[in-house]
Amino acid sequence: MQTVFEDTPIARQALTPKQLQQYNTDGYLLVSGLIPDLVTKKAEKAMWNLMKMDPNDIQTWDRIPREAEYSETRRIVIYYGIQDSDLLACATPEYILATAQLIGEPVENIHPPQAIHTQNLLPVDTDWQWPKAHVDGIPKEHMHKTFPGPYRITSLVFLSDVEPRGGGPIVWPKSHRKIRELAESDPERYTYLYDLNKDIPTLDLGEPMELLPKGGDVLFFQHLFGHNGSLNTGTQPRLMMRYFCACGACGRWKKTDDWNHWTP
Repeated sequence: MQTVFEDTPIARQALTPKQLQQYNTDGYLLVSGLIPDLVTKKAEKAMWNLMKMDPNDIQTWDRIPREAEYSETRRIVIYYGIQDSDLLACATPEYILATAQLIGEPVENIHPPQAIHTQNLLPVDTDWQWPKAHVDGIPKEHMHKTFPGPYRITSLVFLSDVEPRGGGPIVWPKSHRKIRELAESDPERYTYLYDLNKDIPTLDLGEPMELLPKGGDVLFFQHLFGHNGSLNTGTQPRLMMRYFCACGACGRWKKTDDWNHWTP
């Protein structure tokens, strides 16, 4: 069963000690309450407008805008470097504070993101199956080093409720420990995340878990945490985004010519 924390935070804290312990133990944390409902609803509307689709008209879901990147196999709609104010508003002070707590930094050290990267999944007519675990930072064209890694933490922001087998993230709790052990067992062989990722299937990471975030939930996870996306065989599009930044500090996790992943 997935755990979504809604504990009342202590003063000047977005997350409770129990949440911080869960993150350190399991390698991930799914959190509700960092983004107000009104902010989430406005962002959801902005996302539909970006895709030029109507949530109440299924016929529009097949009209993929030419400016979007699209994969027919997964039916994923991707935009890079969108700077819509309603989408960026989801990086609330509470979200920034939670990020700071999870990496043990003063909140003043965390700069806000500058853009968003969409990964919206449209319903697909195929059999759902469990994916294999991977780690982030593996594109061969960038060849990110395993240590210290291109990021300490990353997060996914969900703007719609996820149905069972409706494109929810798949996680392997505590997998970051076993994957780190593998990487440290042969530092030369696993200098790059690209090479480490190829040997992750040799590990016994335990049973995967399908998470079912609600709109406004945020999934945080650590470097070397085993996870993956899944197909959306549900009835509704799944709306999700990550954050981008073009600053020099975030250049260690390159994504496009103009944008990096936001890496606080």
